[in-house]
Amino acid sequence: DSKMQLPPTPTPSVCAVVVTYNPKPSFVENVSALSEQVDCIVVVDNGSSSETDIHLLGLESRLGCKVIRNRQNLGIAAALNIGVKYATEAGFDWVATLDQDSRVSDGFISLMLETYRQAPHPEKIAIVAPSYVDRETGARRKAVRASNGDVLITMSSGSMMPVSAIQSVGAFDEGLFIDRVDTDFCLRARRKGMLILQSPAVLFHSLGRITCHRFFGHNFEVTNHSAGRRYYITRNRLRLLGRYWMDRPWARRECWETLTENIAVLLVEDHKWQKLLAIVQGAVDALRRKTGKRIEL
Repeated sequence: DSKMQLPPTPTPSVCAVVVTYNPKPSFVENVSALSEQVDCIVVVDNGSSSETDIHLLGLESRLGCKVIRNRQNLGIAAALNIGVKYATEAGFDWVATLDQDSRVSDGFISLMLETYRQAPHPEKIAIVAPSYVDRETGARRKAVRASNGDVLITMSSGSMMPVSAIQSVGAFDEGLFIDRVDTDFCLRARRKGMLILQSPAVLFHSLGRITCHRFFGHNFEVTNHSAGRRYYITRNRLRLLGRYWMDRPWARRECWETLTENIAVLLVEDHKWQKLLAIVQGAVDALRRKTGKRIEL
């Protein structure tokens, strides 16, 4: 008597959403590496220059990518929502969100899905996060965890989410425009009792123009963000602290990072007074509940 064989578990369909805004030409290679691992790629372009559009046309013709062109920079949250809407309406099971400067490693998507399958309670998982490695330095970025080991927050780039989880958590907050959009989504998921799971799958990610410094025997790094970015970082940080202050492990860490980052800006970064003004403006607008795009980047 031959035993009945169970049919193989169908492989979930994955749509990758890549947000672009005046990317370096190397983003084409990042999308090409991704295209071999997913069922569909939708590129949401936030009003890039005509030079970028030449590359986007190439991706459409060569890789069959779906390109959605916004006439202006609508922000990261709006672009992600546009991509997620496309993936949901097309009937995909999973959405992978990526920045233009991130590169997936070999077997990235399959390892992320395997991490999900092996989890004790996959139905509780909102996000599968990768292991981040800096493309320039090769340094591995540690996950942000609570004392019990739970992942508190992760970046949107390289994250994978079941479409059902996105529908449960809700859309990305377009009022944030840029910066802390992923943090807000993670905190909403945690508030619903959902989990963020980290996979050993490696994403090569550029963390910006990081420089290392030494002060009174302590080594530290700074990101050298522009004044415009400092405005959005400050405004959105304060808005989220007001919204999620009950998430104590995250809130304590965020308060400390806000303090130390702003001190570092004043100590070692260029254009410090311009950035200080942007930080103050961001704080004022947070108190005044200002949202959306307020400063050009």
